[in-house]
Amino acid sequence: MTAAALMALLPDMSAGAAALVFGTVFLAGFLRGFTGFGFALAAVPVITLFVEPAAVVPSIPIVAMVAGAEQLRRAWKTANWHAIQRLLIGAVLGAPFGVLALTYLPANAMRVMIGLVLLFAVLALWRGYRFKQRPATSAQVGIGFASGLLNGATAMGGPPVILFFLASPEGVAIGRASLLVYFFFISAWSIVTQTVAGLIDLKVVVLALLMIPVMAVGNLIGDRLFARAKAGTYQRIALGFLLLIAVLAILRAFLG
Repeated sequence: MTAAALMALLPDMSAGAAALVFGTVFLAGFLRGFTGFGFALAAVPVITLFVEPAAVVPSIPIVAMVAGAEQLRRAWKTANWHAIQRLLIGAVLGAPFGVLALTYLPANAMRVMIGLVLLFAVLALWRGYRFKQRPATSAQVGIGFASGLLNGATAMGGPPVILFFLASPEGVAIGRASLLVYFFFISAWSIVTQTVAGLIDLKVVVLALLMIPVMAVGNLIGDRLFARAKAGTYQRIALGFLLLIAVLAILRAFLG
């Protein structure tokens, strides 16, 4: 199938809109390559301005899994597997409650809560707060539960786990590797559930195929820069992005 045939399956958009969409995919891939997270948080809000969300949301896990496969092989040996397992258990348990919350709570109220919690957590980390020791098993499952709940309710399940590893005493390299592995499994679970629900169709696959090469290039560049960056640089970029997400979540809620 040619590129023209692939594009024909997607909604018509101007050259400027297409440049914005794929530029966003590149930058979101760069962010993920450098920090280990953030692809969906950065890409989805822009892409859904031009492509229907029903096609965008299921395509994101496919892109993240395929383009991040090379990083995953290296992260596998470095990641904190004990924490990942407990976080995943909590995330699986929390997801159904998130769907329930989505049914009964206004989406904007959820966004305000997420934004405020994220804002205070980022400020605390910026001031130097770190765990003195690894949190208890129950606390790790609880953080995963919060991630699953938020993912089910708002599709913004990343922040609790991201903050957990940023505050970890084990260092930047282990935290980043753990995030890469955690989001790989969450993406895999999302693909399974969305396939069962009948949400993955030809349009979703086409959109993923168009985004994968662009995301992969950004991901590779970000990964290379991480290898040269200092821990302090990583912390500032990661926290700066989370701060931006917190502010945007709050603004979106108040502006409707």
